[in-house]
Amino acid sequence: MLIGLHSDTELIDAVSFRKGINIIRGKYSEDKEARGINGIGKSSLVRLINFCLLSRKAEKLFSKKKYDFLRKQKHSVTLEFEIQPKKYFLKRTFSNPHTIYLGNHFNKLEEYEKSEMPKILESIFFPTENAKVFFEGNRYRTIMEFFIKDDLQNQQRIDPLNFVSYNAKAIDKALYNFYLLNLPTKNIVHFNDVLNDYKKKSVTVKGLTDKVKEDTGKELTELRTEMLKIEKRIFEIDRSLKEYNFLENHKDIEVELTTVISLINEKSTLYNATNRKLNKLKSSYSYVPSIDTNRIQKLYNETVSTFGDHVKKKLDEVIKFKEQLLANRKKYLLNEEKKLTEIIQTALNDLESLEKKRSQLYSFLKEKGALDQIETTYENLIQKRIFLETNNAIIREIDDVKTKMAGTDIKISELRNDIVDEVNEDKERLNVLRLLFQEVLENAVYLDEELDKSYFDVRINLSKNRSQLPFSIKIELPKADALGQERLKIVSYDLMVFLNSRIEKRNLPDFLIHDGVFHAISKKTIYGVLKYMFYKASELQNFQYIITFNEDEIEFTQEVGNGDEKLAFNISDFVVAEFTDTENETLFKRFF
Repeated sequence: MLIGLHSDTELIDAVSFRKGINIIRGKYSEDKEARGINGIGKSSLVRLINFCLLSRKAEKLFSKKKYDFLRKQKHSVTLEFEIQPKKYFLKRTFSNPHTIYLGNHFNKLEEYEKSEMPKILESIFFPTENAKVFFEGNRYRTIMEFFIKDDLQNQQRIDPLNFVSYNAKAIDKALYNFYLLNLPTKNIVHFNDVLNDYKKKSVTVKGLTDKVKEDTGKELTELRTEMLKIEKRIFEIDRSLKEYNFLENHKDIEVELTTVISLINEKSTLYNATNRKLNKLKSSYSYVPSIDTNRIQKLYNETVSTFGDHVKKKLDEVIKFKEQLLANRKKYLLNEEKKLTEIIQTALNDLESLEKKRSQLYSFLKEKGALDQIETTYENLIQKRIFLETNNAIIREIDDVKTKMAGTDIKISELRNDIVDEVNEDKERLNVLRLLFQEVLENAVYLDEELDKSYFDVRINLSKNRSQLPFSIKIELPKADALGQERLKIVSYDLMVFLNSRIEKRNLPDFLIHDGVFHAISKKTIYGVLKYMFYKASELQNFQYIITFNEDEIEFTQEVGNGDEKLAFNISDFVVAEFTDTENETLFKRFF
């Protein structure tokens, strides 16, 4: 629950919240220079709460030029809330909105980067309670938008299910609302993932198909047949090259060219083999290991006098003999190295000469036109092979993706069936929600005799469209096309979802803030909502309903009495913040 909002820079007067109904009131003053009670701070107070809880919309609004004083005067605001048994203090500054302070004691707040906070606050406000009811990704602010609705958002909202500040897709709306209603979301999350995967694959196939059309001018089916013809033609070209013979008057050149090529191969083999021998020869050089004969002499002399001298003498003789052997071997190896080097150099010279000869013979043939036909044939072969390999690769990729799409399509069908099964298995819970919706309408909303035409329902949808969920959430009120009745759908649905959460004692926010939601709704209905929420608060003792009103929207003098428009309590007792159209009594104590 929210405990209070204050500012240690004296930006605002501290506001304390209570269990049950909390009214933020706009009141007319008797000041002749008053400007009216719109813009005195009711919605801004809600936005300050929202700002503390990371609303991008509130942050953007407070970044406008008219709020420059918030930054220049280095103002801050702190929201205090409680999640039993812990208290939390969340502080934000306007001059540095990317740094946030959070802790369980006001004087011991930890500093966090703004980017860290969504996950932290998600774990506080929306911990996972049920393996079947959850949401994925960074959705902290998305879900929080249900619990805090400011005036700007409510004026634009027409769909009770779409409480977020963007135009959500049907599957997203279903996921958020199922989560709030404590209905299984696991298969919806999986369905959404698999469906997105299918759509990505579909986009890939379309892109590749379009590329084939652009590159070849042919549809995919036409290209497949064309590729078979090309393969046959490549085979024919390849065979003709293998069977190619020079003309008779070029036979002598062909023979000489063949001989030259054969010699080049021989010389290359000789060069490589000799080079390997030379490298092996060089690696066979070795040296006499270093032996400290003086140390050995000392060691042995310590054992038996003169024995070390004798050992040293023998070792010196052995080392000298080995040095003579190595000297002779080195002389032999150097001689062999010289021979191999000469062979390598001769091979290189021969190769250079032969390469020149081959080049001359090819040039001669080219001048005579003997290679024209074979060059043209080779070029034709290369072009056709490139075309074939490139497009074959694309076709293989398309076929591979389509095969995977078929498997994904089966998964989508299975998940649709699983979702239908879950909805059918949750009939009891759905019946509880249906009855709660009717209770909200009977007690809070004035609908005369048309109550039986109003309902909340989750219906199975038999559409074969793979991208559609197999169910739809329906909320109906009579004459819902009228502005007041359309907004009643929003109020009724919000109260049903919120009260169901409190009845089930879920680990979700215990507060619901409605700012501007009662626009164009009759006073009779407003009183009905207040009475109903008053009794529910007394019954449950575990929620806060925070609403904003101007004094011309409801009477603040109603006391115990009879009649539909009478309250069983003094509404003024539930005012937690009051602002007037006098400058010093506005939220920020200034006019804009």
